[in-house]
Amino acid sequence: MQIEAASITKYRNGIRNGDDVILTVPGRVYAVFDGATDARGTVVDGVPAGRLAALTVAQATAEVMQDSANRRLAAETIFERLSLALHKRTQDGAFAIPPSTTLALALDCGREWRFLILGDSGIRLNGTDVLQPTKLIDKVSTSARVALFQHLRDQFGSDALDEAEMATRRAIFLGLDQSIAENRIPATLAAEIIQRATQACNLADHADIVESFLRSGICKQYLFANSQGTIFSFDTMNGTAPCLGQWIDRTFPKNEIQSIELFTDGYPTPPETVSLSDWQDTFIRMEDHDFHMLGDFSAVKGATSTEHHDDRSVVILKGLNG
Repeated sequence: MQIEAASITKYRNGIRNGDDVILTVPGRVYAVFDGATDARGTVVDGVPAGRLAALTVAQATAEVMQDSANRRLAAETIFERLSLALHKRTQDGAFAIPPSTTLALALDCGREWRFLILGDSGIRLNGTDVLQPTKLIDKVSTSARVALFQHLRDQFGSDALDEAEMATRRAIFLGLDQSIAENRIPATLAAEIIQRATQACNLADHADIVESFLRSGICKQYLFANSQGTIFSFDTMNGTAPCLGQWIDRTFPKNEIQSIELFTDGYPTPPETVSLSDWQDTFIRMEDHDFHMLGDFSAVKGATSTEHHDDRSVVILKGLNG
């Protein structure tokens, strides 16, 4: 078996860590964790809240998976143990937004591989089959962000695209209403953005909740986490128990798996080959093609001269049956 791995911060100068964490414990577990960027910039002991969540859950995963029996526990039980570790780490902190993270695990279960994913990180098997959940609430945020950036790009001009991107992020993360109050965008534009996102996501029957969410921003997205009752509800790892069943849990005989690639969504698309260099080259080509993340790889953030659109991490296991 050959292992390749990389975790690359969104910051182009590399001075600051991102929110992704990777984990490799040969014979037990391989994983990636994508800590959610805190819209309000919360930092604890020099560590951003998203990275704190990812580090905490990664450490708990390594500890729990030392026992081979734990790798066969029900997904709900595994999530409960990891959630408890995150809850204990963050319960005394003054967090306006609960720190949270995704996870994608490859568990070595003797004659089988087990793959467990919570959130929008992914796993590709044998260089072809991709397992990766999606969230409706992210689609709404992305639709609104693309529409708003296109407007602000024209307003700011080609010499101020970084400023247009940062103004867009502020509006989408902190809410359209705050940008209106700060005189950054007019109320008429906010109403247009909401309407366009509602139509793009075919949510006319749920227009009220779309409007409420976009006016409040991604900073209020946590209200839908691990809760039932709305179309925006989603499972995540935030110190409370996931309850909606929005995870992937698959098991395969080892003789069917030649390669495993675990990746965070900072990589918008996998490459053609099972190779770390190809993952990096594919990302570079994607960024050159769609720097502002408006087309096929649209996202809730675009790139700037100082930042990629997101952190990105990948762990590759290959030659598994060679």
